[in-house]
Amino acid sequence: MIVLVSVYTLTVFFKARQFYIFAGVFLISCAALMASIRFGINYQNELKSFHQLLSAISLLFGIPLIVIEIMKRSNLLNNKIIYLVLLIAIIFSLFILLQAKNLIILVAASWLIIGAIFSILISRERALMRIVSGIFFSLIIINLILRRMELFDASTSWHLYHIGIAVWLYLLIRILKQKETKYV
Repeated sequence: MIVLVSVYTLTVFFKARQFYIFAGVFLISCAALMASIRFGINYQNELKSFHQLLSAISLLFGIPLIVIEIMKRSNLLNNKIIYLVLLIAIIFSLFILLQAKNLIILVAASWLIIGAIFSILISRERALMRIVSGIFFSLIIINLILRRMELFDASTSWHLYHIGIAVWLYLLIRILKQKETKYV
C-alpha cells in the first residue's frame, strides 16, 4: 500500500517541483519497496539487514527532507537558514546512522514534531485549515507512538503501522495543496 501511495505522491510532488518532499518520499518508498520484495518473495531473513538500513535512511534523511519542504512552505524562514538546517541535519543524521537505533527514532520523532509545528504555521485562507494541517502532519507521530505501545498483536500492529504511513503520505499532498493566504 505504501508503494502505491508513494507512486502517486511522488508524481504530484515532482510535477509541483517540490523536490525536498519528493526526495523524502522517495527514500520512504525505497524502504517500502524493499519490504514488499522482502516479504513478497519470502526472503525475510536474507533481506532483513538491507530493509533495516533503508528504513533507517528513510527516517534520518526522508523525514527531515519532508519537514524542510513544510518549513519552506511556511515562508517564516529565509532559504539560507533552511539550507543551513538541511546541512546540519545531514551531518547529524550521518553521525546518528553510524550509532544506535534508538537515536534514529528520537531524531525522526524530533523532526516530525518540528514538521507538525511548521505545518500549522503555513498561512491559510481560514484558521481552521491551519489546525487541519497540524492534525494531518501529526498523524504519523501518533502512528509511531501506537506502534511502540504494542496495543495489538505483532501482525496487526505491523499492518496498521504501514497503513498509517500510507495515509500520512497521501495527507502530505493535502497539506501542501491547501490554499495559502497571500500577503500583499
